[in-house]
Amino acid sequence: MKNSCYIILIACTFFWACKKELSTDAPTVDITLTNARSTIGDTLVFKLGDTCKFNFSGYADNVVFWGGTPGNKYEFRTRSSAFGTPILSFTSTAQFGAQNNTLQVLATNKLPAKDSASVVNATWTDITPRIPIATSATAVNTGQVNLSDLVSGANDSLFIAFKYTGLTGSTQRTWTITNFLVNNVLSDYTYNLSSLAADNAFWTRFGNVWSPASSRWVATTTTLTIVGGAATAPSNTSWIISKPLFVGRIAPDVPTTTVKNITASALSTYNYKYAAVGGYKITFASYNTTPNDSQLVLKEFNVKVIL
Repeated sequence: MKNSCYIILIACTFFWACKKELSTDAPTVDITLTNARSTIGDTLVFKLGDTCKFNFSGYADNVVFWGGTPGNKYEFRTRSSAFGTPILSFTSTAQFGAQNNTLQVLATNKLPAKDSASVVNATWTDITPRIPIATSATAVNTGQVNLSDLVSGANDSLFIAFKYTGLTGSTQRTWTITNFLVNNVLSDYTYNLSSLAADNAFWTRFGNVWSPASSRWVATTTTLTIVGGAATAPSNTSWIISKPLFVGRIAPDVPTTTVKNITASALSTYNYKYAAVGGYKITFASYNTTPNDSQLVLKEFNVKVIL
């Protein structure tokens, strides 16, 4: 009986020893940048076309480089919302017929549902007067249309609608919309909220004329199109509405590159060349990791690139 107890005790001791969490040490890597042309305070100055040459000593399992360029800033690695300026742009053409004012461009940040009654009764802002649109088959681009007056914060949603009106009695116009974009524009970064290529399956359509199919808006990955009827065709009111566009949405920044992973040998050098003048905050994130532990060390440099 005693022997059995000893065996159980040894087995339990072995089991808990195997379950011990695997820890790791902090990286010992040190990184220097020594080939700057000059130094202003804590900022290293380079000329455009220079190569920043980083030297490494010590060791880290992984080293990730954040260059501080738009979309590659360490401080924004977890950012998913930033309130910039919502900008709309598209290109339009109008063919056939001579009916006037057949296309309205509308926007709202209050659309409780996307059924026909909610759409018709919503409080839409007619933004057509601020948008250059076609009067013929000659394509007209809107330029950058600022919609910031229609929203109040990063959590607002915005809906864009195209409303078509064709009247019986004369040839109705045919409209084609291309290059549709809505972007969240920040001071140094632009995030796309909507495009035809990404969202063609998410447009909602309503209209009083549903046959032939061309008499209602048709969305593809390249165009929004509605084909007007002949003079004898019935009057046609047709809507197409975007998905909700959350105006503050933005993708988290990502590293410029991983300069070393756990399978690679220790680093000795890394070179990087900036493509534009400006100020950049460089961050090297070095880390050792196990399934149970992770140790991170950051090394930062302020760099200015001049002509």
